[in-house]
This record gives sequence, C-alpha cells and structure tokens, in this order.
Amino acid sequence: MSGGKRVPVMSPQTRMARERRTSRRNWSFPPLGPTEHERASALHRAQRRQGVVTLCWLVVLVFGLPLLQAVLSTPLSLRLVGIPVAWLVPVLVPFPAMVLLAWRQLRRAERLERH
Repeated sequence: MSGGKRVPVMSPQTRMARERRTSRRNWSFPPLGPTEHERASALHRAQRRQGVVTLCWLVVLVFGLPLLQAVLSTPLSLRLVGIPVAWLVPVLVPFPAMVLLAWRQLRRAERLERH
C-alpha cells in the first residue's frame, strides 16, 4: 500500500444531498408586507375554521357509525354476498366517506385562497 494521502470518494448525488441539507437550514420565509400579512392571517383563520368543521365530521363518522349500527341493531342474519352486513358497514362506509370529506375540504380551502 502506498503511504499517500487518503481522499474521500463520494458520488455526485451524495455531494448534492449534503449541499442541499446545509442550504435548507438558512432559508426562511420572505417578510410579508402589512396587507399581505393581514390577508395571510385571515386566510389561515378561515381555513383552520373549515378544517375544524371537517375534523368534527370525521369524528362523527368514525365514532357515530358504530353507535348508529348498535342503536339500529342490524340483524346478524342479514347478509350480502355471504358476509354479514354488520361486518361490511364499518369496513366499506368510512373510507369513501373520508375521501369525500378530504375532497370537500380541499375544494373549500382552494375557494378561500381564490377569493
């Protein structure tokens, strides 16, 4: 072995990743003017308010569906494709409903940003 100086060898991707990591630390949001700050704060409040409403609907869906099913006491003998309906409802209803809630929330937030 030669007694020369050891040189670290790394791929260009590693070098770029290290540079990217250090450059992100010093970044901050650009300062907003008074009117921009006021508009951004109002938009944030409005979107947060709508988000809380959507979250409440999600809680109603997740906790209300089993309660509703218990109150209605769906007969265990009722079957769909050989599977009890009491098993299908908690599996098949919440996920499409959550997708609709998310889609509705996104549309409402985008509408607020446009106005």
